Amino acid sequence: MYIPEQIGNYTLDREIGNGATSQVWLAHHTQLPDHLVAVKVLMSQDRESVRRFHREAAIAARLRHLHIVQLYDYGYAPPFYYTLIEYIVGGSLRQLVEKQGRLQLGATLDIFRQIAAALDHAHSLGIVHRDVAPGNILVEQGTGRALLTDFGIARENGQSITVANAIMGTPGFFSPEHIQGSHAVTHLSDLFSLGVVFYHMISGQMPWDEPPGLPNSPGFSPPAPLRQRGVDSLPGDVDRVLLTMLAIDPARRFPSARAAVDELDRILSRHQMTTQIILGTTPPVSPPAPAEFQSGGIISNDVETILGPDLIRAPIDRAHRRAEELRSPAKITSLLDAWAAQHRFGLRRKLLGRLARLHKITSTNVYFYRLRLLYEQRSLAEHDEEPDHSAQPFALTPEVDRWKIDLPPVTDFVAHPGNQITLPGSTRIVSCTSCEGRGSTPCPRCNGKQRVLVTRPLALPVEAITTAATLAAGTEGGARSVNGRLRSSTASASSSPTSGVPRTEQVLVPCPECAGRGGITCPRCAGVGRLIQRKTFRWSRHTTIIQGQDDRPALDENWLHRTCKAEMIYHERQADGFRPEWSMIATLAPILAQAQQRADADTRIVLSEVTVSFIPVTDVVFDLGKPGDRGLYRLSIYGFEHMIPADWRFFNWERVITICLVAFFAVISIIFAVFAFT
Repeated sequence: MYIPEQIGNYTLDREIGNGATSQVWLAHHTQLPDHLVAVKVLMSQDRESVRRFHREAAIAARLRHLHIVQLYDYGYAPPFYYTLIEYIVGGSLRQLVEKQGRLQLGATLDIFRQIAAALDHAHSLGIVHRDVAPGNILVEQGTGRALLTDFGIARENGQSITVANAIMGTPGFFSPEHIQGSHAVTHLSDLFSLGVVFYHMISGQMPWDEPPGLPNSPGFSPPAPLRQRGVDSLPGDVDRVLLTMLAIDPARRFPSARAAVDELDRILSRHQMTTQIILGTTPPVSPPAPAEFQSGGIISNDVETILGPDLIRAPIDRAHRRAEELRSPAKITSLLDAWAAQHRFGLRRKLLGRLARLHKITSTNVYFYRLRLLYEQRSLAEHDEEPDHSAQPFALTPEVDRWKIDLPPVTDFVAHPGNQITLPGSTRIVSCTSCEGRGSTPCPRCNGKQRVLVTRPLALPVEAITTAATLAAGTEGGARSVNGRLRSSTASASSSPTSGVPRTEQVLVPCPECAGRGGITCPRCAGVGRLIQRKTFRWSRHTTIIQGQDDRPALDENWLHRTCKAEMIYHERQADGFRPEWSMIATLAPILAQAQQRADADTRIVLSEVTVSFIPVTDVVFDLGKPGDRGLYRLSIYGFEHMIPADWRFFNWERVITICLVAFFAVISIIFAVFAFT
């Protein structure tokens, strides 16, 4: 398609770049030949391309930043839409890396800082670039100024998405959210891409052996350490910064590009100071005199050092900003003055902040640990048996250990009463030891003799029965005439052998228990003589929680949790035990050891979860004009709320004594008045 020699007031000189739907030409002003611009001409005329071109121009027009290519104008020269943009003498970062390979640390950091600043500016306006890659970063020749360009697929907050499931961006540099679709891409996705760009500059290679996210390629994973790419001159903490920027979970990345720059600068400044001390050949003649006032940021701690890539970064960076803010003596003075004035009775020393002469300000984080555990118990195997009625064969398989049996999968911390499980491969047929395989056992009543001796009533002859009846009738008649004779007759009958009292005898009868067989069916094998024997065990699951925190003497924990909000920064689970890095944290290690003590050969930890939260603390050391160490005071400022606990040392004792005296004399006066009027 023919492109005119002139567009607007600019004459096109030569083509300097092209894309899928556009060409970029170098042009000069017709009246000002030294004024050069880049003209981006849209070659495609379809509706969607025109809409995207117009949107890119609208977004670029809002951006005014030293490290973002500036848009000068936008227009239509039939049949082409075009934009006039700032011309940068130089080339892209992609061309620079292809030509030089890995860049020097200084150049890498300069480009990284400049593009980070450009991204933060765009993000502050709600604009997500969505294609941060070396091909969209220009490096100005001579000055080294880096500029972010090509907002062709950028998106503003609240803007509708035309193709929600499309994957847009440069392969190898887009984030895990890109493959989820356009709706999932946020400013944190730009930070992921910036991390890949930094890795690419410092190593000349990509963080992965194969670019993730493409068809038939591996999924996203942590980047290879820089040492594996031949970069061994940087401290290992630089890898931690990259792990944070390239975290798969967006919440674990730095909240802003500036936060990543600050963290990298802190690491490299410590590294450079250490290097200077090690390489220094002339030791100082005498140690430097202690400064009158010292202040610093957050003291290095195990949690950030060890768990850094897995932390939720926003609260951590907020704590760093708080620490920087509280390094200011003016800020501390203001907080102490406000705290002194807050007492309801005005009993604290007024203007405490102005009276205080600051010596040292240090900030740290108090961490709270919560270990949640799911224990699983499996009892020792016991024999279970049943009669072998069917005589069916069983498959010959190796016996499986109880801890290798698959149980209901563990998906959450849910207690389970469990049940009884048979060990595969433990089934066997055995002879019944109770009956020795005969199927019957001697009758316990007759002991196999088939007969038992029983006692039964002795039967009387007929004449004895008649005599007893006559005697009974006579006795009855006598009873009607003489009561005393009745009694003697009765007594005589009772003692007579034929008085009717039953007599017994013992005889042998067939044993009723075994029906005279002398044996019974074996209750253990049900008469089969064989048993199916298996090994079984019982299992169950139960949960528990163990908590701990960093030791801080003289701290009222109830007050702290009541007045300050703890920010959660870590929440991770691990199946079958603990993550190795957990035990590397000094305060968390004893908690893990306590949990491990509850496990043994029959009990294991099948799921664990560590939650870490923190409250930032700033300690202020000062004096009130008293010389010597005894005049030093220490106050702690807790939380993002800047709370200071009550402290009797800073009462205005003169006012307290005056109030007490006034109250005492008032009470005495009332007592005298009462006695005077009674």
